[in-house]
Amino acid sequence: MLDRNEKRDILVNEHPIYKKMIKDRGAEFIRHFSKMRISYITPEQMEVLTIVDHIYKTGDSLMKISHKYYGDVRYWWVIAAFNKKPIDNLINLGDVVHIPFPLEEAAYLLNKDG
Repeated sequence: MLDRNEKRDILVNEHPIYKKMIKDRGAEFIRHFSKMRISYITPEQMEVLTIVDHIYKTGDSLMKISHKYYGDVRYWWVIAAFNKKPIDNLINLGDVVHIPFPLEEAAYLLNKDG
């Protein structure tokens, strides 16, 4: 399975604005991943995918939807990227969330240029 962090740089954050938080954690700096670069799927690429629609309801989250359809919460980012909604707060109750299958192909297409 393609790892969403595979092509991301690891950055060291020593910015003064985080000085107290870093100190409170007993660290000298914080490491984090660079911003994820998402590819958009072309109409031609869509032909290899099957899309299942899910109506977003109370209690839903991208992680819960990922678990329901993919059996693993770690692939929430595939659903988020595919729907161009990077966080749960951008999805409203009643919205249709598209779930792409097969997971491996969707993940590859979304992460191929990142």
